[in-house]
Amino acid sequence: MSHSAIDWDVAPQGEPDRNIGGPAVLPIFKPHATRRVGVIKSFSPRKTYGLVETADEHMDAIFNIDDVDPCDRQNLDSGQAVTFFAVKGPDGLAAKAIRIDATTLPPAPNDTMMLKGWR
Repeated sequence: MSHSAIDWDVAPQGEPDRNIGGPAVLPIFKPHATRRVGVIKSFSPRKTYGLVETADEHMDAIFNIDDVDPCDRQNLDSGQAVTFFAVKGPDGLAAKAIRIDATTLPPAPNDTMMLKGWR
C-alpha cells in the first residue's frame, strides 16, 4: 500500500481546520535596475567607495570599487562621466556595473515616434 503525501486528517468537531487554503506564497522582491548616466561626485580609493550624481534627477548613488568595471578601476577619478545601473534598495540608491565613458543615453521618444511603433 502506498502512502499519500496529503494529510487527510480532519480537525476534531468544534475546532476550526487551520489547513484550509494551503500554505501562503509570498512574492520575492527583485530590485528594479535602470540604466543611467552620471558624473563621479567623489571617490576615495583608500576607502574603496564613492558617490555618483545622476544627470537626470540630481540624486547621489553610492558605489563600491567592486561595482566598477575591472578595466576602469585604475582610471576612476572625480568629475568623470559614467554609465551605470541604478538600483533602489533599503538604504537608498546604489550604482552597479559602472563604466567610464562619455556617451549619453538616447533622448526619450516623443509622441510621434510612439505612434509609429518605436520601442
